[in-house]
Amino acid sequence: MARPAARRALPWSALAWCALLPGGAALAQAPQCKVLTEEHGLWMLPGCEVVDRSPRIAAATLADLPYDDTGLAAVYAADSYHFVTRQGHTQAVITWDNGPDSLQEGLFRGRVGERIGFFDVHLAQAFPATFDFAWPFQDGIAEVCNGCRRGTPDGDGHTPMEGGEWFHIDRRGRRVAAPTPP
Repeated sequence: MARPAARRALPWSALAWCALLPGGAALAQAPQCKVLTEEHGLWMLPGCEVVDRSPRIAAATLADLPYDDTGLAAVYAADSYHFVTRQGHTQAVITWDNGPDSLQEGLFRGRVGERIGFFDVHLAQAFPATFDFAWPFQDGIAEVCNGCRRGTPDGDGHTPMEGGEWFHIDRRGRRVAAPTPP
């Protein structure tokens, strides 16, 4: 029986060319995770894989993430930002101004499937995610819509939401009257 030929490691340049070939397409398109840092922006995150469109991060990598004052780190995976806790729990977050949505009045906007909901710093859902779009809370009220859709992006890349039914909610998700202007 003939012995199989010994395998040699390919140089990185050869691997890069393989990724460009039709058979290497899966290698080039493998889901990757990146961590968001204040100093350097997005960086590749070793010890992370994408499972069911969410990042799964190894314990050793979790310990080294740049957590903010609320105990959350931002990871980009599966075409979306995700907040990650020190315990490895994750929640998909709306991208806003080229980064993850920020905490407003103790809540941030997150995705549950195709719907939008609000979550606290522990990633607990404030109430069921039932909206197609939502603006952040301001003075205890958020404007939300159902049936709206993405419009055409402008020259700066901002995408308006068009159509649908727009209304206001309180921090429990109940409909409330629109705030009166000051």
